Amino acid sequence: MRKKVRNFIEENHMVEKNDCILAAVSGGADSLCLLSVLHELREELQITLCVIHVEHGIRGEESLQDAAFVEEVCRKYQIPCKVCHCQALAYAREKRQSVEEAARKLRYGLFREAAQEFGANKIAVAHNQNDSAETMLFHLARGTGLKGLCGILPVRGQIIRPLLCASRQEIEEYLAGEGREFCVDKTNEELQYTRNKIRHRILPLLVEVNANAISHMNQTAGFVTEAVGLIQELRMRASEKYVRVCEDGMHISQGLLLEPVMIQKETLLGSLAEAAKNSKDISSVHVQQLLELFARQNGRILELPYGIRARRTYEGILLQRGSDKSQAQPFCRELSVGCSLNLPSYGYEIHTRLLDKFPQNEEIPKKMYTKWFDYDKIKGTTRLRTRQEHDYLVIDAKGSRKKLKKYFVDEKIPEYRRDCILLLADDAHILWVIGYRISEDIKVTEHTKRILEIRIDGGRKDE
Repeated sequence: MRKKVRNFIEENHMVEKNDCILAAVSGGADSLCLLSVLHELREELQITLCVIHVEHGIRGEESLQDAAFVEEVCRKYQIPCKVCHCQALAYAREKRQSVEEAARKLRYGLFREAAQEFGANKIAVAHNQNDSAETMLFHLARGTGLKGLCGILPVRGQIIRPLLCASRQEIEEYLAGEGREFCVDKTNEELQYTRNKIRHRILPLLVEVNANAISHMNQTAGFVTEAVGLIQELRMRASEKYVRVCEDGMHISQGLLLEPVMIQKETLLGSLAEAAKNSKDISSVHVQQLLELFARQNGRILELPYGIRARRTYEGILLQRGSDKSQAQPFCRELSVGCSLNLPSYGYEIHTRLLDKFPQNEEIPKKMYTKWFDYDKIKGTTRLRTRQEHDYLVIDAKGSRKKLKKYFVDEKIPEYRRDCILLLADDAHILWVIGYRISEDIKVTEHTKRILEIRIDGGRKDE
């Protein structure tokens, strides 16, 4: 066992020289085996050990006896030990969780606190091959993707699992050979817990079918883990190519549909989890809804968990969290010549000047946020405002008009952004769709006598 565990630790790069390992020891067979083997390997691996025991407050006196047993073993090994007490049943009721889930959450929280207290940089837990097989079956029964078939990973952040190379039978044989006692948790026999049903009813039947069933399941979990790693690498490449975080939210390009279906789904799942800052309640159902949204018409909206709104745009899908940015308040402000105007809500600083003649050695600006206008062709009062019903642009030298709404459609400007775009207007005549084009009839020509220059600092560079 000692050699097998050492090889497994090295293969998975679990520890390094001078690591301090906090071993989670319940007193059961698995954790006693973990502690014993790590104690034997401590000089070879050049590590130091400390122990935490969590008493969940579920089994009364028996639970307290287990804690005392662990403390006695640690005294024998001369290993620092911390016993933590909690109330898993009360916590489960408070959080409306199963006792298993509540106990696990409390346990790992206490592990992290103890690791910080001891100065431990790794936390060793005693999961074995049987636990990993049970996890695979549990996920398979509930419904899972490939990740759920990876079983239990040998290393996950600070957590290491040195016994994942051994079966429960091997662990018990090792302890028997060493003459070591261990505690027996009677709740592990109670079939009211889902994992106990899998452990005592399902796994034994699979072992009857094939004596090496547990080993084979763990081998398959390893293959699936490798496949998931490859898929995640391809997903990252697809995200770099098709997913862009912008001011409005997270935009997913229609080009994603050129990728294999699995990469499409993984990219959407990852993007949705990133936008939501959570993945717990995000499932394949939501991914499928996003895929179907690609086939819907522009402007369609899908409501998703965590307040995420997915909106069909001309280019793909936009994920937004929180309030709908399309509900912008109408805005209108008169623009005076020769002054500056600060609009914090838009991030704009607007500067104007009047030029009595065409400046020497200067060309008509081609910048998106600096424009020249023939000042004498502006008939009314210039205003900065958002769109209104009868707005129009002059689109050619003949004076042909195009409704602003039609212009937005032709330019494929998403509907949710149209109310947010600032306009320079002379009544219903739109002189400038800021960030886009100006009307043809107020452009500077060789006949222009006075030029109105408008420069906007802080204009969006992605428009």
